[in-house]
Amino acid sequence: MKSTVLTDQLSAFLFWDVDPSGINPELHRQFIIPRVMERGTQSDVKAVWDYYGSEPVKNALLNATDLSAKTISFFANQFHLSREAFRSFRTLANHWSP
Repeated sequence: MKSTVLTDQLSAFLFWDVDPSGINPELHRQFIIPRVMERGTQSDVKAVWDYYGSEPVKNALLNATDLSAKTISFFANQFHLSREAFRSFRTLANHWSP
Protein backbone atom coordinates (compact mmCIF):
# COMPACT_ATOMS: atom_id res chain seq x y z
CA MET A 1 0.00 0.00 0.00
CA LYS A 2 1.54 3.29 -1.11
CA SER A 3 0.36 5.32 1.88
CA THR A 4 2.42 3.25 4.32
CA VAL A 5 5.51 2.87 2.14
CA LEU A 6 6.89 6.33 2.98
CA THR A 7 6.26 6.20 6.72
CA ASP A 8 7.75 2.70 6.88
CA GLN A 9 11.00 4.12 5.44
CA LEU A 10 11.27 6.91 8.02
CA SER A 11 12.76 6.82 11.51
CA ALA A 12 10.20 5.87 14.14
CA PHE A 13 11.29 8.72 16.45
CA LEU A 14 9.88 11.24 13.96
CA PHE A 15 6.36 10.12 14.78
CA TRP A 16 6.66 9.49 18.50
CA ASP A 17 3.54 11.58 19.19
CA VAL A 18 1.21 10.16 16.53
CA ASP A 19 0.18 6.77 15.19
CA PRO A 20 2.26 6.34 12.01
CA SER A 21 -0.34 3.98 10.54
CA GLY A 22 -2.80 6.89 10.52
CA ILE A 23 -0.54 9.12 8.44
CA ASN A 24 -1.41 9.44 4.77
CA PRO A 25 1.58 10.86 2.86
CA GLU A 26 -0.64 12.73 0.40
CA LEU A 27 -3.08 14.18 2.92
CA HIS A 28 -0.45 14.93 5.56
CA ARG A 29 2.47 16.21 3.47
CA GLN A 30 2.41 19.57 5.27
CA PHE A 31 2.97 17.65 8.51
CA ILE A 32 5.53 15.14 7.22
CA ILE A 33 7.85 17.32 5.14
CA PRO A 34 8.72 20.01 7.71
CA ARG A 35 9.06 17.45 10.49
CA VAL A 36 11.46 15.29 8.49
CA MET A 37 13.48 18.23 7.16
CA GLU A 38 13.77 19.66 10.67
CA ARG A 39 14.45 16.48 12.67
CA GLY A 40 15.12 13.59 10.31
CA THR A 41 18.30 11.75 9.48
CA GLN A 42 20.00 12.07 6.12
CA SER A 43 18.23 8.93 4.89
CA ASP A 44 14.87 10.28 6.12
CA VAL A 45 15.42 13.51 4.21
CA LYS A 46 16.40 11.62 1.07
CA ALA A 47 13.34 9.35 1.30
CA VAL A 48 10.98 12.32 1.61
CA TRP A 49 12.76 14.22 -1.17
CA ASP A 50 12.56 11.20 -3.47
CA TYR A 51 8.91 10.61 -2.64
CA TYR A 52 7.61 14.16 -3.09
CA GLY A 53 10.17 15.90 -5.31
CA SER A 54 11.76 19.31 -4.84
CA GLU A 55 8.79 21.56 -5.65
CA PRO A 56 6.38 20.06 -3.07
CA VAL A 57 9.19 20.03 -0.50
CA LYS A 58 9.93 23.69 -1.19
CA ASN A 59 6.25 24.68 -0.95
CA ALA A 60 5.75 22.78 2.30
CA LEU A 61 8.82 24.40 3.85
CA LEU A 62 7.87 27.88 2.66
CA ASN A 63 4.48 27.49 4.37
CA ALA A 64 5.65 25.70 7.52
CA THR A 65 4.98 27.59 10.73
CA ASP A 66 7.66 26.13 12.99
CA LEU A 67 11.11 25.74 11.44
CA SER A 68 14.35 26.59 13.18
CA ALA A 69 16.57 29.38 11.89
CA LYS A 70 19.15 26.72 10.94
CA THR A 71 16.67 24.78 8.79
CA ILE A 72 15.39 27.97 7.18
CA SER A 73 18.92 29.08 6.32
CA PHE A 74 19.83 25.69 4.88
CA PHE A 75 16.79 25.45 2.62
CA ALA A 76 16.91 29.13 1.65
CA ASN A 77 20.37 28.35 0.29
CA GLN A 78 19.20 25.07 -1.26
CA PHE A 79 16.36 26.77 -3.16
CA HIS A 80 18.15 30.10 -3.79
CA LEU A 81 15.58 32.05 -1.79
CA SER A 82 15.79 34.70 0.88
CA ARG A 83 15.15 33.60 4.44
CA GLU A 84 12.32 36.13 4.54
CA ALA A 85 10.42 34.04 1.97
CA PHE A 86 9.77 31.43 4.66
CA ARG A 87 6.68 31.85 6.80
CA SER A 88 8.62 30.51 9.79
CA PHE A 89 11.26 33.20 9.38
CA ARG A 90 8.64 35.93 9.56
CA THR A 91 7.28 34.29 12.70
CA LEU A 92 10.77 34.13 14.23
CA ALA A 93 11.46 37.75 13.30
CA ASN A 94 8.20 38.90 14.88
CA HIS A 95 8.93 36.89 17.99
CA TRP A 96 12.30 38.54 18.54
CA SER A 97 11.49 42.11 17.52
CA PRO A 98 10.92 44.70 20.26
